[in-house]
Amino acid sequence: MATVAGGSITGGTASAGATGSSPGGTATPAAHDVLTYHNDIARTGQNLSETILTPANVRATTFGKVGFFAVDGKVDGQPLFVGSMAIGGGTHNVLYVVTEHDSVYALDADTGARLWKASTLGTGETTSDDHGCGQITPEIGITSTPVIDRSRGAHGTIFVVAMTKDSGGGYHQRVHALDLATGAELQGGPTEIAASYLGSGPNSASGRVVFAPSAYAERAGLLLLNGVVYTTWTSHCDGGAYNGWVIGYSADTLHQTSVLNLTPNGSGGAIWMSGAGPASDGSSIYLLDANGSFDTTLNAGGFPSKGDFGNAYLRIYP
Repeated sequence: MATVAGGSITGGTASAGATGSSPGGTATPAAHDVLTYHNDIARTGQNLSETILTPANVRATTFGKVGFFAVDGKVDGQPLFVGSMAIGGGTHNVLYVVTEHDSVYALDADTGARLWKASTLGTGETTSDDHGCGQITPEIGITSTPVIDRSRGAHGTIFVVAMTKDSGGGYHQRVHALDLATGAELQGGPTEIAASYLGSGPNSASGRVVFAPSAYAERAGLLLLNGVVYTTWTSHCDGGAYNGWVIGYSADTLHQTSVLNLTPNGSGGAIWMSGAGPASDGSSIYLLDANGSFDTTLNAGGFPSKGDFGNAYLRIYP
C-alpha cells in the first residue's frame, strides 16, 4: 500500500500523493502534520523535517496518486493532515476536507475510508446561493482553508467558517470548533459572525459600519495566532456594497476578540488572497487587500487620514 505524502482535491473528489509501496503492503505513518494553509503561519509551504521524499523517489514510477476519495461538494479549501490520530478505537493518518456543501470530512488518508462527517448547516438551512457570481458556484458553504490545533480540547480541534441560508432567506456566517476525533461541536459553538466599526462606509448607520453576512465570503485561509482565530473577508465578484474586514475569535471560547475594518469611510478593500491565508511572523499579521478606497491625504503619522487602506499591503499588530 502507498504511503501518503500530500494531497489536493478538485471537483468533489480527493486525491493524495504517494511515495510508492511499503514493505509487506503496510502504510508507513507520515511524520509531519499539515495543520494550516501551506504548513505554517508564514505560509512558506516548507516541510523542513522531511525524511521520506527525495529527488530519487519522487518520480513517475514510484510517486503518484493514491486514489479518489468522494465528498459531497466542491472543495476550495486546502485539505489538512493529522498523522497517528486516535479515532473510533483505531489509529489513523487523517485527511480533513471541507466542502462548499457545508460539510467537514475526516478521511483515512491511506484508504479513503470515511471516519466521520459533520454538517455545519443549521436546522432548516441550506448552503448559500452564489449571489450571481461565478467565483464560488453553484453553492457557497465552507470556502476557506480551516486551521487545526492538536493541543486544544480532548482530542484536538479544527476551526472552520461556514456560510448558510435560512428558510426565511437570511444569510449566516459562523465560526465552528469541531472535535478532531468525532466532529462534535465544541466550546458552545458555533458562533454567529457579527461586527460593527466606526465609520460612514457601506451599510453604515449612526456612525457605524455593520458587517452584512450576505455581502461576504470567507475565502482566505484561517490564521491561528496566539490563541486567536483570525477571519478575513471578501466580496462576491467585487459587487455590491462591502468593505475589507479582519475579525478575530478566541480559540478557547469562540468569543469575538477584535474587529478591524480596512475601509471604514470608503468602500471595497476585499481580502481575496487567491485563497491563501494571512501570514504572520508570530506577532504581526501580513495581508493584501484590494479594489478599495485609499486616502491620498495622510495624517501626521503618515497613514491615510480617513483610515481607508484599500489596495494595500498591510502589517497589522493584533
